[in-house]
Amino acid sequence: MATIGNYEITGLIGEGGFARIYQAKHVLLEELACLKQCKINTKDYEELLRQEAKILWKLSEHHSIPHAKDFLKADDGSAVMVMSYIDGKTLEDLIPKKTRVHPEDACWITQRLLEALYYCHYNGVIHSDVKPGNVIVEPGKHDIKLIDFGIAVYRPSNHTKPVGYTNTFAAPEIVAGKPPIPETDIYGAGMVMLCALGGDPRTRDLPKDVPEPIRDYCNSLLKYDPMERPNWEKTNLIQNLSDVRFQVFGRRNTEASKKTHPDDKESLRTEKVI
Repeated sequence: MATIGNYEITGLIGEGGFARIYQAKHVLLEELACLKQCKINTKDYEELLRQEAKILWKLSEHHSIPHAKDFLKADDGSAVMVMSYIDGKTLEDLIPKKTRVHPEDACWITQRLLEALYYCHYNGVIHSDVKPGNVIVEPGKHDIKLIDFGIAVYRPSNHTKPVGYTNTFAAPEIVAGKPPIPETDIYGAGMVMLCALGGDPRTRDLPKDVPEPIRDYCNSLLKYDPMERPNWEKTNLIQNLSDVRFQVFGRRNTEASKKTHPDDKESLRTEKVI
């Protein structure tokens, strides 16, 4: 097996536009880690990865965000970021076409995502690419991990240009080339919630059987004009979603939700979209 620094590569997790992500094991500690390595060895791509590592380093204290553990060079000179290993699947992988998770599960996933985004925004970071493929779900922990900060920005100004975006999930202001703002990520959270509920991300339509309070909450995050979306200064988005959960399901906390399927604590309740 190949090694990079003190890490032995044990498998390929995935591959993006400029980097590969590996599962690895620390040769001395025998603990798992995740390595993101530039597959195109240029200064520009190295700087992108370096900036991502710096951002994750700033966000090291939140349970729903991967931790950057190291930044080093491989023998071929390519840059490598070492992160905490996450055992789980993305929401995109968990809900194939025409499938959704139970609305209560969609709510706690969204609530955890909003908690992570609040922490990011409080620390000056805009993720800029919030989508189902960047949310790893950990059902047994009732938690998520918001991943891939490759196009995140730190303290954007009025002159900051988007580094990139994913067409289907991008907020309108990003597509228009405007600076990323917290409301950009809130739109992304709305898209994640919509997909979890079985909605169509291209039309932003939700199934007709989604409870109205959940439908209204999700749609409020997806307003075309970012100034019409709820934001942290005017609204406690996390508390409001907790209130919606209580209104629809009669409970707020994840432990109560967890007891609804005690024989299958490690998986989400999934169902076909009607």
